[in-house]
Amino acid sequence: MTDLDRIQVVGIRGSLERSSDRKRDEKSITDTISAEDVGKFPDANIADALQRVTGVQIGRTTGGEGRFVSIRGLNSQFNLTTFNGRVLATDNAGRDFSFDVMPAEVLNRVTVYKSPTASQPDGSIGGLVELSTFDPLSRPGRHFSGSVSALHDDASSSTTPRLGFIGSDTFRDNTVGVFGGLYYYKRKWRSDTFESFARSTETTDANGDGVRSDQADGRGAFPGIISYQVKTGDRERLSWVGGLTWRPNDRLKTTLDAFYSRYETPETNYSYNVNFYSNDGWGRFANATLAPWNGGGVNRHLITSFDLDDTPLEIGTDSKERSVDLYQVGWNTRFQATDKLAATFDLAYSVADRPNSGKDYFTVAGVNGGRYRYQAASPVPSVTCVLPDGRSCLDVSNDEIGLHFMEQKGESTRDEAISARADFDYVTYLGDVMATLEGGLFYANREKDKKFFASPSGCGYCGFGDTLGEAGVRATTAFPDGGYRAGLVGGRNRWPALDAAALFQAAVKLRGQEYFDSTIAAKLRERASSSIEEDQYGGYVQANFSGDRWDGNVGLRYVRTDMTSKGHSQELLALEPIPNSTNYRPTFSDVHPVSVDHNYDDWLPSANFTYRFNDNLQLRAAASRAITRPTFTQLGVDVNYEINSYPPRVTRNGNPELEAIRSDAFDLSLEWYGDEGAAASVALFHKRIDGFVTMGLFPETILGQTFQVTAPLNGDTAQLTGLEAAYQYMHPSGFGGQINYTYVDSTADVTVNGVRKTTTLDGVSRNTLNLQAIYEKGPIAARLSYSYRDKYVSCAVCGPVNTPATTAASGFLDLSASYAFNDKVTGFLQVYNLTEEVQHTYALDERFTTFYEPFARRFELGVRVSF
Repeated sequence: MTDLDRIQVVGIRGSLERSSDRKRDEKSITDTISAEDVGKFPDANIADALQRVTGVQIGRTTGGEGRFVSIRGLNSQFNLTTFNGRVLATDNAGRDFSFDVMPAEVLNRVTVYKSPTASQPDGSIGGLVELSTFDPLSRPGRHFSGSVSALHDDASSSTTPRLGFIGSDTFRDNTVGVFGGLYYYKRKWRSDTFESFARSTETTDANGDGVRSDQADGRGAFPGIISYQVKTGDRERLSWVGGLTWRPNDRLKTTLDAFYSRYETPETNYSYNVNFYSNDGWGRFANATLAPWNGGGVNRHLITSFDLDDTPLEIGTDSKERSVDLYQVGWNTRFQATDKLAATFDLAYSVADRPNSGKDYFTVAGVNGGRYRYQAASPVPSVTCVLPDGRSCLDVSNDEIGLHFMEQKGESTRDEAISARADFDYVTYLGDVMATLEGGLFYANREKDKKFFASPSGCGYCGFGDTLGEAGVRATTAFPDGGYRAGLVGGRNRWPALDAAALFQAAVKLRGQEYFDSTIAAKLRERASSSIEEDQYGGYVQANFSGDRWDGNVGLRYVRTDMTSKGHSQELLALEPIPNSTNYRPTFSDVHPVSVDHNYDDWLPSANFTYRFNDNLQLRAAASRAITRPTFTQLGVDVNYEINSYPPRVTRNGNPELEAIRSDAFDLSLEWYGDEGAAASVALFHKRIDGFVTMGLFPETILGQTFQVTAPLNGDTAQLTGLEAAYQYMHPSGFGGQINYTYVDSTADVTVNGVRKTTTLDGVSRNTLNLQAIYEKGPIAARLSYSYRDKYVSCAVCGPVNTPATTAASGFLDLSASYAFNDKVTGFLQVYNLTEEVQHTYALDERFTTFYEPFARRFELGVRVSF
């Protein structure tokens, strides 16, 4: 019996060769990352590995770890991730897969499909990421691979463990194979960030005549609320993967596989906040200086500095809980009924559960009466604050700190996915042309429940009048070591850090448990919760042809989507202003249930063609229609009133009537393949997207108050045109390298406040570059990797007066090295973010920062054993 799945593993060189061979033999345009050994993926994080694929970019969590992927400029919403061919449930409120819940060691291969075929799952207009685990029958006999390492985080100055192992064995003359892996990871992280909220504009006196006038002087942009933040937490993941394969003969192969991961990421955020809206602050700016700022119309200035009196010192404590249980069980059987006819059956069940009924806290405490001096700077502005008695605001004692905004909240999600499919293929000949006719039926059901918990009124103690001294409670706690590291705050870079639980204790002591429960304790907010159930079913036909120098496929996929969105509605009846605050006490009507049904059909043709000029050079062409469904968040009927912010906001999180986003795509790729994994390629692609979902932003008068209302809408269009180029080579001396470059040009027609304007797509970097220098010979292997991403518009309407927010260019440099002591034991070192890269997002001017985070270096040192 010939084992067609058998592979020979030879480290980095073998990984490059297998990736190159798979790319050449695929039916469509793809890129592949292969494991260097069982349990040894090129990067410890799957998203970090994927960022090195041509055309792929990643989004990072706080602390710098990869979590989401973008393909050819389209963010994670537009891409689909499958695990052994099946869609995994996700813990976030959308469809995007969170790569941080899965250890890279469980994977044998990751393939990025950039041009679809009819036989592949639908739902991605960007690309399909296929995660594949190990097949034990591909390596007969008993095998074991394991690693133990220590992770050091420069930001937290902590060292934590990472360990894992995978074992496999085959029985009964290699007709039965089993494998199982167990993995544990922990990281203590820290991140110092800056953020600004509720950005706005104000009239100025640019000509110095003592009169503020829109037309004569113009308006100046300023950050309404700024926040200096120190965030700390643990990330802990325990994962298991396993499978059983039975292949009694050449005609039957059946596999049962399972994956489980528990991921916990609690976070505490100590913040120093300044609310420039407090007490009509925007009307009291003094000693203001201006700089040019192109905000459109009369919005001509950036207010670079000003003084502001009678503004509260606000000290925040924000905690978040993310505890995820994710698992999938799948069964797959392929039966070769005759020499020409085969059938494959697949069933899968997946669940992602993230319970949180109010474990997130947000508190603001402080004192009244500060005098602030604000000075814009890049990347982080500077503020100083003095109290009426001449002390620095940062010198306040525990007893004089007063309670203000206090909230308990949380979002609980449960995602449950069931899928079934039957595929058939029949091999025949049309003259000298071999043809494989494929067809299949599929069904998938997915139900995503989101329950939102929040305080009835976070402003139950607003005004800073209830002090910790009156309550007899000590809430101050030790500030994180080293002070604030992302900028300059008040000359000492630290402020009184507060414990949220102690603030809640003080609140109960001051006004009693009953009052606390009625205003602050988290309760289910039905109007902000939703349940989406979606059925997808249909079928496909596909013909694969193969001649002497060419092959190709043409197919048609039909899919019907039936969706039901359930939730509750509630009307805002009254708003009562809270003295000494920009907040209100709301009165709402009783809730009543709401249910909306929606369905649509799609016919998705695709064609892929490959012509081989010789054994080394081939040309590919592809054309297809694809869809991406709106995220589950965008389909809910839930509504959230943000009345405790300025200006007050209404967020209609979903719109159940949204249609799928549809795209027509064309690809052309020229590929060269040499010996020992050497390869080069250049590709052109174009996508036209219709009906992509954007958040409409418009004012609406409610109870005499102007609210900013946001809601998702269909209808806008976009186009992407791009070029990809890649080259890889390993010299017999052991030196080698990889380089790939992606250029993407995008245009999008977006409707804002009823006005249609042309901009670029959010999240699209025009230039992306990856470089890898590799050495592998004898016992030594090393890889230096650099990933560069050009600046991009992170949000087209997130700046003041609907101006864009731009994220600056960034480049991450990583190092991995290993030394094989013998055939069984290898020591390794990995260093992440050698150059301590940062993320900087700003509104038109780099001094108008909306978000800033410097990422710290991380080190991993360990040993790997295999036999």
